[in-house]
Amino acid sequence: MSSFEGAYVVDRQRTMWTWWASLAAKPWVPSLALLVLCLVVYLPGLVRLPAVDRTEIIWSETTRDMVDRGDWMDPRYGSVVHQYRPIGTFWAQGAARWLAGSSHDRDIRVYRIPSFVAVTLAVLALFWLGRGLVGSETALIASAFFAVAPLTVLVSQLAIAEGLSLLPATVAMLALARLYANAEEPFGTALLFWVALGIGILINALLVPILVLATLITTLYILDRDLSWLKRLRPVVGLPIALVLGAPWIIVRAHQDGVAFSGLSWREFLAALGGAQDMKLRAFPGTFILALLLGFIPGTMLIGTALKRFWAARDQRLPRFLLAWVIGYLVYLEALSSKPGTYMVQTMFPALSLAVAMIVTSEQGEGKRPEWSGFTIWPTALAALPLAVFGAVYLFVGETPSFVDAALIAIIAGLFIWTGQLGREGHLRRWSAVGIGALALFAITLLGVVLPSVDKIWPARMIAKAIASCPTNDAVLIGFREPSGRFVLGIPPDRQTPDALAQRVLEKKPSLAIVEDRWAKRTNWTLQSQSQDRLAQPSGCVSAYNVMRGCPLHFRIYSPNPAEPCVIPTEFACSERAAPLGFEKAGDCD
Repeated sequence: MSSFEGAYVVDRQRTMWTWWASLAAKPWVPSLALLVLCLVVYLPGLVRLPAVDRTEIIWSETTRDMVDRGDWMDPRYGSVVHQYRPIGTFWAQGAARWLAGSSHDRDIRVYRIPSFVAVTLAVLALFWLGRGLVGSETALIASAFFAVAPLTVLVSQLAIAEGLSLLPATVAMLALARLYANAEEPFGTALLFWVALGIGILINALLVPILVLATLITTLYILDRDLSWLKRLRPVVGLPIALVLGAPWIIVRAHQDGVAFSGLSWREFLAALGGAQDMKLRAFPGTFILALLLGFIPGTMLIGTALKRFWAARDQRLPRFLLAWVIGYLVYLEALSSKPGTYMVQTMFPALSLAVAMIVTSEQGEGKRPEWSGFTIWPTALAALPLAVFGAVYLFVGETPSFVDAALIAIIAGLFIWTGQLGREGHLRRWSAVGIGALALFAITLLGVVLPSVDKIWPARMIAKAIASCPTNDAVLIGFREPSGRFVLGIPPDRQTPDALAQRVLEKKPSLAIVEDRWAKRTNWTLQSQSQDRLAQPSGCVSAYNVMRGCPLHFRIYSPNPAEPCVIPTEFACSERAAPLGFEKAGDCD
């Protein structure tokens, strides 16, 4: 390398050393930059991603029905009272639905707005509160890592409680960290902690209190052996505030149950206290560790380095608190939680982001690969992750990407390789900038471009497109019981059985019928036994895939008046294929 080339490389490094710091030093510029980052990364998926079965749609349909009935104290999914779903999320989504108007009552984007706003504010809160702990440059880098982490992006896109609860969890824990690290922290920080705790209870039960307690009792007491600093929280003043803010959750439970949580088993009661997600299967050991590692990319590459250095520096208050934040809650999740890791680990990301950003800004351009980092992996191998994700999607549906999609995927793979090379060379500020850009483009492409364009994995959207010109006020849907059939198509459960169709035939009320092939024989038997009728020739067909149950679907659409069938787009014309999507045998989708 010539002396000129060497000087050029050094100059580029120095520019990158100062770029983050100069950006962070400007008033309001860092906040504006983070806001733009969130808008660019989150909005494409929020706007384009169809309604996702099942949890998101259950939340949205429950809210829609609550607003339509005008009973804001009694959210129900049909006749089902979900005792594990706190009221605050329904109120936030209900406010968005009320402001949007009844014409948008089945627009999933409306119900996602509270999650989008809350996650964006959580990113900004990490910068605003974190800079008092680690400085503006480190807080800015940490906030950007937090914003683009795949599982942070995920909860910003979905109308579920975990997106909303990320904001009070982030604020409460950062306020607690400041009170722990600084004996002179003002009273306002303690007040902020209690307000966030109360709002967290209102939104998602005891998720935030459990996070706080796991940090304080499980780990901080073990490492510190000193809880005298808790007097800085001013609990005599703050605890009543938190209880008042969280009280509507219990009031609504009493309103619905008579006695709050009556009828629940002990396990169900603990699940209700732990948060909103209700899963019928328990998480296997290591689920949450795996979700944390995969969901925090690109920061995952420096988790090992941070763990090693922070453990060595655990006599210092901030490293000790960040270790407690992650280890304490992770132990709780692995030991007790049965909820999905993809929704639960995000509350640890602010701590991980601060830790990784501290490693980044501690490097002074020496060009040394950090110890215990993921940069031992050969850079080219890092392209396997995005290629595997996108490849799995296209292989699953048997399609090939468009030229634009393929170009975006190639760019993302190239950026992943570049990040690996920068990390191996120890250029951590440049690595952070390129890595954040790579994950931002990955999220935009996957959630805003690729998944929304794959029609076959969105059955309700495909059916809605096929019957757009048909009368649907009294439509019957048979063989598809996912919540999207109710929310997207507006067909309630009492019109999703063969008996419902037979009753309409008896009452001489012609109805549009959408029948899945597995149910055709059962439907014809019901029609013949009750009304001496049978299904006519279909006027259209829809082939799709039920991702929730893992099986292909093939619907036939029957017009209410076979003599004058409603117009079905030509792309949904029926063929004679025995099995849709190339599958010889279909799984059970009932």
